[in-house]
Amino acid sequence: MPKTEPPRAFALADPTEDTRERLLAAALRQFAERGFYGASIAQIAGELDLTKQALLYYFKRKEDLYAEVLKGIAERLLKATYAGVDPSGTPEEQFEGMIMGIYAEALARPDDTRVLLRELMDNQRRDAPAEKWYLKTWLDALVVQLDKVDSLNWMPFGQKFAAIYQMLSAIEYFVVSGPTLSRMYGPDGFAKISAAYPIELREQVIGLLNAKEDD
Repeated sequence: MPKTEPPRAFALADPTEDTRERLLAAALRQFAERGFYGASIAQIAGELDLTKQALLYYFKRKEDLYAEVLKGIAERLLKATYAGVDPSGTPEEQFEGMIMGIYAEALARPDDTRVLLRELMDNQRRDAPAEKWYLKTWLDALVVQLDKVDSLNWMPFGQKFAAIYQMLSAIEYFVVSGPTLSRMYGPDGFAKISAAYPIELREQVIGLLNAKEDD
């Protein structure tokens, strides 16, 4: 059955693929600000001066749009995770590069981080099938990389995952709290905090990589 054409005035105004990408960008902003339940199809479409019916041509339900936003975030995170990794480096150096790449990506895309935090806090959809858990591939990649560090062979999966998740949580919390910290300590104070944060994060990574079984 041929695909239904979008409303005529809408189709003339916007090339299909460009419109879809702009809708995803608008949805990301709305979900970051309001969360899944707070954002509406009408608000997202209205940001681009489109009708609700126009948006529903591309995404039949808000859940479909939200899933596509999460998928895009997961893909960007996975790409950023490997972007700063030296293929010739040691497993330890590669893991450090992965964490610092994630930090750089979080700074560059704070709305991605806000959506992730909102997803964890207030949109835990119980019926989401396993294949829709887009972030699992990314999390698994970090654990696999830590498995390559011979000195940590003693560390069980649960402990490795918990250590990684603690780092990721700290990164996300720091990024979203930036505006508040800036108001609390002023631009100069926040600049000093921001300069120190990646140094402390790197120290945390090194501490994990040098962990001993008796720690």
